[in-house]
Amino acid sequence: MPIYNQIGKTYNTTRKADPRITQMILQQLKLEPSATILDIGAGTGNYSYELSKEGYRVIALEPSEIMRNQGRQHRNLTWKEGTAEEIPLEDASIDGIICTLASHHFHDLSVSFQEMRRVLKEGGKIVIFTLDPRLCEEECWLFDYFGPVLDGAYRIHPPVKELSQLLEKQTERPVTMVPFPLPYDLTDQFFFTGWRTPELYLDRDFQRGTSPLAKGEEVNQCLEHLQRDLENGYWHDKYQQVIHLNEYECGHFFLVV
Repeated sequence: MPIYNQIGKTYNTTRKADPRITQMILQQLKLEPSATILDIGAGTGNYSYELSKEGYRVIALEPSEIMRNQGRQHRNLTWKEGTAEEIPLEDASIDGIICTLASHHFHDLSVSFQEMRRVLKEGGKIVIFTLDPRLCEEECWLFDYFGPVLDGAYRIHPPVKELSQLLEKQTERPVTMVPFPLPYDLTDQFFFTGWRTPELYLDRDFQRGTSPLAKGEEVNQCLEHLQRDLENGYWHDKYQQVIHLNEYECGHFFLVV
């Protein structure tokens, strides 16, 4: 919980819903407006708010009080305190569930997926936007500089095949994976969005808005390494090819149930 309360203080500075991610969520949900959608690990509710504007009744579930207090407000949006492992809703009460870049924070994925199944109506949809860093492009420079941080923050998350199988087992429904290569100009600035702009990782606001960079001396050592190589030109000499790309495979995808 402390990490959520820490990054929640300035979270909205850099974490804004990206229209392309919002559109993908809507396309995969395939629900009529006025349906009730649960957003698990909603943060400050950026995607909850966007779906609320489309006419959906949205319940934003978030454990951090600081996140909830800074959350977006809309007449169609209701905030609740709670976790994925213990969703404070009745059985079969939700038409759709979304979760954007939060599943790697769950304490127990099996229990969380069971809870999703419990609260979801028959025929409802689950859309989880998550990642497996093992699927990144080979030679992705971020691992050269932030390998220890990524090992701690993301690699505890199961590989996509295991994650899909677990989700399928607990929901007793087929799971589809939809890859999402990251555009270079995402407005939602989560950790991997700086793949084309390494200077972004030195920005204090960006650091405060992404959990892998919001903790520890290990992070400072990674940042100092990157800053040195940007200043001496080494980074651009070795990785300049990425600055000409419009999108990059950073291991992100949607799991759709």
